[in-house]
Amino acid sequence: MSAAMNKTLVLDYYQRVVADGAFRDIPKYIADSYIDHNAPPGSGTGPTWVEAHLRAIRHTFPDFTLRMHEVIAEDEWVAVRVTGEGTHLGEWLGIEPSGRRIQLRGLNLDRVVNGRIVEHWGEADTVGMLLQMGVDPFKSVAAV
Repeated sequence: MSAAMNKTLVLDYYQRVVADGAFRDIPKYIADSYIDHNAPPGSGTGPTWVEAHLRAIRHTFPDFTLRMHEVIAEDEWVAVRVTGEGTHLGEWLGIEPSGRRIQLRGLNLDRVVNGRIVEHWGEADTVGMLLQMGVDPFKSVAAV
């Protein structure tokens, strides 16, 4: 596929599946061999992982929205700057719901092979998200 086709596929995935919650469409976009390089070791593979991860986001932020900004595509690589927003109404990693509106900015890099996403890397401002939730992410860090 061309870089333009890969760009369209990735943007369609982010809109339909991640933003709109069309989980039934995950296999259309995600290869069985998919690897999420940000997932904990031993997890983060295939469409099943993607659905579980996205359902966890929806549990934590039931009104989750996603906006895509700049997109760069070259060969099989697609990079997208995103902003996610939602109200923290569900538990997340032991953090009780705060009821606060959260905004999370991030950068995603996806690799597309044969019309499916096969690899994903993502960087997000999780420290900023924790602060918005009312959690001090540095509380347990010992002074150096």
